[in-house]
Amino acid sequence: MNNPTHLLLILILFGANSCGPSTTERETMATQQPNSQELKESLIQQNRQLIAEEIEMIDAYVERHGLKLDTTSTGLRYKILEKTDGREVRLMKDVTLSYTASLLNGNLCYSSDTSGQLSFTIGQSNQPSGLQEGILKMRQGEKAIFIVPSYLGYGITGDGICIPGSTSILYRVELEKVSQQ
Repeated sequence: MNNPTHLLLILILFGANSCGPSTTERETMATQQPNSQELKESLIQQNRQLIAEEIEMIDAYVERHGLKLDTTSTGLRYKILEKTDGREVRLMKDVTLSYTASLLNGNLCYSSDTSGQLSFTIGQSNQPSGLQEGILKMRQGEKAIFIVPSYLGYGITGDGICIPGSTSILYRVELEKVSQQ
C-alpha cells in the first residue's frame, strides 16, 4: 500500500463519500421540505392574498373617483356610460372599438388615438378576458368604463410592454361596430 496511486485512490474515495450530506442529513432535509400538497396550498394562499390586496386597491380607486360601477361574478367592474339600442354583442362576433387602456395610477398604456381602433373576435382573441367580458355587456354605439383586475387581464407577468404584472387596467371603450354574421 505504499504505492502513491493507491493512496491517491483512497483519498479520492474518502473525499467523495464525505462531500454531500449524510444519510441523516438527507432525511432531515426531506422532512423540512414541503410536500407538493403543502406547496400547492401555500401558493393558493399567496394568490388569494394578492387578489385581496388588488381588490382593496380597486375599491380605493372607485371610492376616490366617486364611480358607481357594477361588479360581475368574476370581479370585473363596469358601467355602461351611454346606452343605445344598437346591435348586441355575442360570442364569435367581430367587434371594433375605440379605447384607452391605463393603469389605476393614471399612466396611459394604449389608446386607439395612437394605435388605431382595436378589432377582434369575441371568444377567439388573445385580448384580456375581462375586456371581452365587458364588451359582451355592450351594444354597438355604446360607451363604457371597465376596471379589469390582473387575473382577468395580463396576470402576474403583465404584457411585457407597458402593463406590469399583477396590475389592474382601466379601459374606456366605445363600441364602434359589431359584425352582422
